[in-house]
Amino acid sequence: MFSQLARVKQPDQTLIEAVVSDEDPLAQRQAALAQLRRACRSDLGRSTEPPFPTGCEVIDAALHGGLPRGHMVEAVGKVGRLSLALNVLAQATQRRELAVMIDGADALDPRSAEELGIDLRRLLWVRVKKGNDALRAADMVLSAGGVSLLVLYLVEQSDPQLAMRTALWTRLGQRTQRAKASVLICADKPLAQSFAVATLGVHNDGVRWQDAPGGRGQLAARQARIEVLRSRLGAPGDSQPWCLRK
Repeated sequence: MFSQLARVKQPDQTLIEAVVSDEDPLAQRQAALAQLRRACRSDLGRSTEPPFPTGCEVIDAALHGGLPRGHMVEAVGKVGRLSLALNVLAQATQRRELAVMIDGADALDPRSAEELGIDLRRLLWVRVKKGNDALRAADMVLSAGGVSLLVLYLVEQSDPQLAMRTALWTRLGQRTQRAKASVLICADKPLAQSFAVATLGVHNDGVRWQDAPGGRGQLAARQARIEVLRSRLGAPGDSQPWCLRK
Protein backbone atom coordinates (compact mmCIF):
# COMPACT_ATOMS: atom_id res chain seq x y z
CA MET A 1 0.00 0.00 0.00
CA PHE A 2 1.19 3.55 -0.66
CA SER A 3 -0.20 6.92 0.31
CA GLN A 4 0.84 10.32 -0.98
CA LEU A 5 -0.04 13.70 0.50
CA ALA A 6 0.35 16.75 -1.69
CA ARG A 7 -0.43 20.38 -1.02
CA VAL A 8 -0.60 23.23 -3.52
CA LYS A 9 -0.99 26.85 -2.43
CA GLN A 10 -2.72 29.03 -4.99
CA PRO A 11 -1.82 32.70 -5.62
CA ASP A 12 -4.85 33.70 -3.50
CA GLN A 13 -3.38 31.61 -0.64
CA THR A 14 -6.02 28.92 -1.06
CA LEU A 15 -4.52 25.60 -0.01
CA ILE A 16 -5.40 22.54 -2.08
CA GLU A 17 -4.60 19.26 -0.38
CA ALA A 18 -5.07 15.73 -1.61
CA VAL A 19 -4.26 12.32 -0.23
CA VAL A 20 -3.83 9.66 -2.90
CA SER A 21 -3.86 6.02 -1.81
CA ASP A 22 -3.75 2.78 -3.75
CA GLU A 23 -6.84 1.71 -1.83
CA ASP A 24 -8.91 4.44 -3.46
CA PRO A 25 -10.93 3.61 -6.58
CA LEU A 26 -9.01 4.31 -9.78
CA ALA A 27 -11.36 7.12 -10.83
CA GLN A 28 -10.94 8.84 -7.46
CA ARG A 29 -7.14 8.64 -7.66
CA GLN A 30 -7.14 10.00 -11.20
CA ALA A 31 -9.42 12.88 -10.19
CA ALA A 32 -7.17 13.80 -7.25
CA LEU A 33 -4.05 13.77 -9.43
CA ALA A 34 -5.77 15.84 -12.10
CA GLN A 35 -6.78 18.41 -9.48
CA LEU A 36 -3.21 18.74 -8.29
CA ARG A 37 -1.88 19.13 -11.84
CA ARG A 38 -4.45 21.86 -12.62
CA ALA A 39 -3.55 23.67 -9.41
CA CYS A 40 0.14 23.49 -10.13
CA ARG A 41 -0.33 24.76 -13.70
CA SER A 42 -2.37 27.75 -12.53
CA ASP A 43 0.24 28.57 -9.90
CA LEU A 44 3.06 28.50 -12.43
CA GLY A 45 2.11 31.45 -14.59
CA ARG A 46 4.51 32.76 -17.21
CA SER A 47 7.47 34.50 -15.59
CA THR A 48 8.22 38.14 -16.39
CA GLU A 49 11.96 37.40 -16.11
CA PRO A 50 13.84 37.08 -19.43
CA PRO A 51 14.47 33.46 -20.49
CA PHE A 52 17.81 31.76 -19.98
CA PRO A 53 19.53 31.27 -23.37
CA THR A 54 20.86 27.76 -23.97
CA GLY A 55 23.39 28.83 -26.59
CA CYS A 56 21.70 26.56 -29.14
CA GLU A 57 19.76 28.64 -31.66
CA VAL A 58 17.43 25.77 -32.54
CA ILE A 59 16.39 25.19 -28.93
CA ASP A 60 16.20 28.87 -28.04
CA ALA A 61 13.93 29.45 -31.03
CA ALA A 62 11.73 26.49 -30.07
CA LEU A 63 11.38 27.87 -26.53
CA HIS A 64 10.87 31.49 -27.65
CA GLY A 65 14.18 32.76 -26.31
CA GLY A 66 15.52 30.00 -24.07
CA LEU A 67 14.68 28.20 -20.85
CA PRO A 68 11.96 30.20 -19.08
CA ARG A 69 12.73 31.45 -15.58
CA GLY A 70 10.67 29.91 -12.84
CA HIS A 71 9.73 26.88 -14.92
CA MET A 72 10.80 23.34 -15.74
CA VAL A 73 11.52 22.12 -19.28
CA GLU A 74 12.05 18.46 -20.21
CA ALA A 75 14.37 17.14 -22.92
CA VAL A 76 13.65 13.48 -23.64
CA GLY A 77 14.94 10.86 -26.07
CA LYS A 78 17.86 8.52 -26.60
CA VAL A 79 20.53 10.93 -27.85
CA GLY A 80 21.86 14.40 -27.15
CA ARG A 81 20.72 14.78 -23.55
CA LEU A 82 24.23 15.09 -22.09
CA SER A 83 25.40 17.40 -24.90
CA LEU A 84 22.45 19.67 -24.22
CA ALA A 85 23.05 19.62 -20.46
CA LEU A 86 26.74 20.48 -20.81
CA ASN A 87 26.03 23.21 -23.34
CA VAL A 88 23.54 24.90 -21.02
CA LEU A 89 25.83 24.57 -17.99
CA ALA A 90 28.67 26.16 -19.95
CA GLN A 91 26.43 29.08 -20.87
CA ALA A 92 25.49 29.65 -17.24
CA THR A 93 28.97 29.46 -15.75
CA GLN A 94 30.51 31.61 -18.49
CA ARG A 95 27.97 34.28 -17.55
CA ARG A 96 29.28 33.99 -13.97
CA GLU A 97 26.03 32.51 -12.72
CA LEU A 98 25.72 29.63 -10.27
CA ALA A 99 24.65 26.39 -11.95
CA VAL A 100 23.77 23.01 -10.47
CA MET A 101 23.75 19.52 -11.98
CA ILE A 102 21.84 16.83 -10.09
CA ASP A 103 23.40 13.79 -11.73
CA GLY A 104 21.40 10.56 -11.45
CA ALA A 105 23.55 8.69 -13.97
CA ASP A 106 27.08 9.67 -12.91
CA ALA A 107 27.43 11.10 -16.39
CA LEU A 108 29.55 14.19 -15.78
CA ASP A 109 33.29 13.99 -16.37
CA PRO A 110 34.80 17.14 -14.76
CA ARG A 111 37.81 17.22 -17.08
CA SER A 112 35.68 16.98 -20.23
CA ALA A 113 33.22 19.50 -18.80
CA GLU A 114 36.02 22.00 -18.27
CA GLU A 115 37.28 21.47 -21.82
CA LEU A 116 33.77 22.27 -23.08
CA GLY A 117 33.82 25.63 -21.35
CA ILE A 118 32.19 24.89 -17.98
CA ASP A 119 33.68 26.91 -15.13
CA LEU A 120 33.81 24.27 -12.39
CA ARG A 121 34.16 26.98 -9.73
CA ARG A 122 30.58 27.98 -10.49
CA LEU A 123 29.13 24.48 -10.79
CA LEU A 124 27.63 22.46 -7.96
CA TRP A 125 27.66 18.78 -8.94
CA VAL A 126 25.42 16.49 -6.90
CA ARG A 127 25.57 12.75 -7.58
CA VAL A 128 22.63 10.54 -6.60
CA LYS A 129 21.57 6.99 -7.40
CA LYS A 130 17.78 7.11 -7.13
CA GLY A 131 15.29 9.33 -8.90
CA ASN A 132 13.50 10.19 -5.66
CA ASP A 133 16.79 11.33 -4.14
CA ALA A 134 17.43 13.49 -7.21
CA LEU A 135 14.09 15.28 -6.82
CA ARG A 136 14.68 15.84 -3.12
CA ALA A 137 18.20 17.15 -3.77
CA ALA A 138 16.85 19.57 -6.38
CA ASP A 139 14.23 20.73 -3.87
CA MET A 140 16.90 21.42 -1.24
CA VAL A 141 19.18 23.27 -3.66
CA LEU A 142 16.40 25.50 -4.97
CA SER A 143 15.23 26.20 -1.42
CA ALA A 144 18.70 27.53 -0.56
CA GLY A 145 18.38 30.17 -3.29
CA GLY A 146 20.97 31.85 -5.49
CA VAL A 147 20.75 29.27 -8.31
CA SER A 148 20.16 30.48 -11.87
CA LEU A 149 20.16 27.12 -13.62
CA LEU A 150 19.54 23.59 -12.40
CA VAL A 151 19.98 20.54 -14.63
CA LEU A 152 18.20 17.43 -13.39
CA TYR A 153 19.88 14.55 -15.22
CA LEU A 154 17.64 11.49 -14.89
CA VAL A 155 18.78 9.36 -17.82
CA GLU A 156 18.51 5.56 -17.37
CA GLN A 157 16.56 5.82 -14.14
CA SER A 158 15.20 2.40 -13.15
CA ASP A 159 12.23 3.57 -11.05
CA PRO A 160 9.14 3.01 -13.25
CA GLN A 161 7.00 5.04 -10.83
CA LEU A 162 9.15 8.18 -10.90
CA ALA A 163 6.71 9.99 -13.18
CA MET A 164 3.94 9.24 -10.67
CA ARG A 165 5.65 10.96 -7.71
CA THR A 166 3.06 13.73 -7.88
CA ALA A 167 3.82 15.24 -4.49
CA LEU A 168 7.53 15.55 -5.32
CA TRP A 169 6.94 17.05 -8.78
CA THR A 170 4.38 19.49 -7.36
CA ARG A 171 6.81 20.66 -4.70
CA LEU A 172 9.67 20.95 -7.19
CA GLY A 173 7.52 23.05 -9.51
CA GLN A 174 6.72 25.44 -6.68
CA ARG A 175 10.37 25.65 -5.62
CA THR A 176 11.37 26.41 -9.20
CA GLN A 177 8.90 29.26 -9.43
CA ARG A 178 9.89 30.82 -6.12
CA ALA A 179 13.60 30.58 -6.92
CA LYS A 180 13.02 32.08 -10.40
CA ALA A 181 15.45 29.47 -11.66
CA SER A 182 15.52 27.68 -15.00
CA VAL A 183 15.26 23.91 -14.57
CA LEU A 184 16.17 21.52 -17.39
CA ILE A 185 15.19 17.86 -16.92
CA CYS A 186 17.04 15.37 -19.13
CA ALA A 187 15.50 11.90 -19.30
CA ASP A 188 14.67 8.96 -21.53
CA LYS A 189 10.94 9.73 -21.41
CA PRO A 190 8.69 12.47 -19.99
CA LEU A 191 8.74 12.45 -16.19
CA ALA A 192 7.54 15.87 -15.05
CA GLN A 193 4.92 15.81 -17.82
CA SER A 194 2.30 18.53 -17.21
CA PHE A 195 4.38 20.02 -14.40
CA ALA A 196 6.89 21.09 -17.07
CA VAL A 197 6.07 24.09 -19.21
CA ALA A 198 7.46 22.36 -22.31
CA THR A 199 8.76 18.97 -23.43
CA LEU A 200 11.42 18.67 -26.13
CA GLY A 201 12.02 15.45 -28.05
CA VAL A 202 15.65 14.83 -29.07
CA HIS A 203 15.87 12.26 -31.88
CA ASN A 204 18.77 10.69 -33.74
CA ASP A 205 19.19 12.26 -37.19
CA GLY A 206 22.31 10.49 -38.48
CA VAL A 207 25.86 11.80 -38.82
CA ARG A 208 27.68 14.43 -40.86
CA TRP A 209 30.92 13.59 -42.64
CA GLN A 210 33.73 15.76 -43.98
CA ASP A 211 36.53 15.08 -46.45
CA ALA A 212 39.83 13.86 -45.03
CA PRO A 213 43.31 13.24 -46.53
CA GLY A 214 43.45 10.15 -48.69
CA GLY A 215 39.87 10.54 -49.85
CA ARG A 216 38.47 8.94 -46.75
CA GLY A 217 35.51 10.48 -45.01
CA GLN A 218 35.91 11.67 -41.42
CA LEU A 219 33.12 11.94 -38.87
CA ALA A 220 32.43 15.65 -38.34
CA ALA A 221 29.43 15.54 -36.03
CA ARG A 222 26.44 13.54 -34.99
CA GLN A 223 23.12 15.11 -35.77
CA ALA A 224 19.97 15.18 -33.70
CA ARG A 225 16.56 16.60 -34.41
CA ILE A 226 14.76 18.76 -31.86
CA GLU A 227 10.98 18.55 -31.73
CA VAL A 228 8.65 20.40 -29.38
CA LEU A 229 6.34 17.65 -28.16
CA ARG A 230 4.24 19.95 -26.02
CA SER A 231 4.51 23.55 -24.87
CA ARG A 232 2.61 26.24 -23.01
CA LEU A 233 5.00 28.89 -24.33
CA GLY A 234 3.42 29.20 -27.77
CA ALA A 235 3.04 27.29 -31.01
CA PRO A 236 5.42 24.28 -31.09
CA GLY A 237 6.60 24.73 -34.67
CA ASP A 238 8.44 22.20 -36.83
CA SER A 239 11.29 19.95 -35.74
CA GLN A 240 14.77 21.30 -36.54
CA PRO A 241 18.22 19.69 -36.96
CA TRP A 242 20.86 20.18 -34.29
CA CYS A 243 24.54 19.18 -34.54
CA LEU A 244 26.01 17.41 -31.53
CA ARG A 245 29.66 17.29 -30.60
CA LYS A 246 31.58 14.25 -31.82
